Amino acid sequence: MNYNINFEAFKNKKILITGGFGFVGVNLFLALKKNNIEPFILDYFHNVKDIDHKFLPFHIDDTNYYNVNLVNRKEISETINEICPDFIVHLASITDLKKDIDTALIATDVNIKGTLHLFDAIKKNPIEGFVFLSTSDIYGGVKPPFKENQRVIPASPYSVTKASVEYFSLLFHEIENLPITILRGFNLFGQFQKSNRVIPFIIMKLIKGEKVNLTLGEQKREFNYIENLIDAILLSLTNKQSFGKIINIGSGNSISIKEVAIKIAERFDLISNLDFGAIPYRENEIWDMYCDNSLAKEILNWTPKIDFEIGLNRTIDWYIENFN
Repeated sequence: MNYNINFEAFKNKKILITGGFGFVGVNLFLALKKNNIEPFILDYFHNVKDIDHKFLPFHIDDTNYYNVNLVNRKEISETINEICPDFIVHLASITDLKKDIDTALIATDVNIKGTLHLFDAIKKNPIEGFVFLSTSDIYGGVKPPFKENQRVIPASPYSVTKASVEYFSLLFHEIENLPITILRGFNLFGQFQKSNRVIPFIIMKLIKGEKVNLTLGEQKREFNYIENLIDAILLSLTNKQSFGKIINIGSGNSISIKEVAIKIAERFDLISNLDFGAIPYRENEIWDMYCDNSLAKEILNWTPKIDFEIGLNRTIDWYIENFN
């Protein structure tokens, strides 16, 4: 499918990105700046010196940045009142996948309560569009292809909180008419992603010439290049048909971790550095994940413009340029 982003719809408008210094936020910021749109960023650091500038292609002093914690209801309300955004892209969240009570408590405060604080603030400051980025992790071990209307089985505090926010989003769309779209992203990768995800982990190990310890790699995942998601976000913000909807954003195709690792290692001529079977599979390993993306096609006219091979090579090029 062919689509074009109508950047004119954002001219003279205020776009707020929560979690704007994260992987998705940085790429969204760059896409908007490329089209002469200056977004606002809300993100929180105890100390801004903790920001890793290797993954930030701009200086924070050159942005409309608000260092505000989502758990602080008063500050969120004051910030929204000050900015008066026309659109909000809500990316900020605790993404720790650990399965313990401490993680659950922190994720509940930030991911659930923090989002409700945003909803409360925009009730008093009506907006034109709000995108909440959820995750494919909420599907858990159900059989693919994953469909938006099927039961979800979240398997970590992170995914439980994302599922909870989806329900709250649908609720407040219904009773407050908030213009919310929920996008479920699938295993994103691309430039500016840190190495705590499998693709950059493998790339960084090979750049250093190190061994890459992996499982046997039989499990399959759907991977989606970051620029495809950015397009879906921008399409959703102004598409009223998407309001009150949950939409999968993925290609509908999966590939084994072993195949991905080999494709990356071939670029470095370091196949021998891959040690398959060096680590065990996770307990309750999910063996295949991919989505049904028919709703994205129908509502957003969206399918991935950049396929996996092209996106992977662009990603490898970026890491080589910046970390070799």
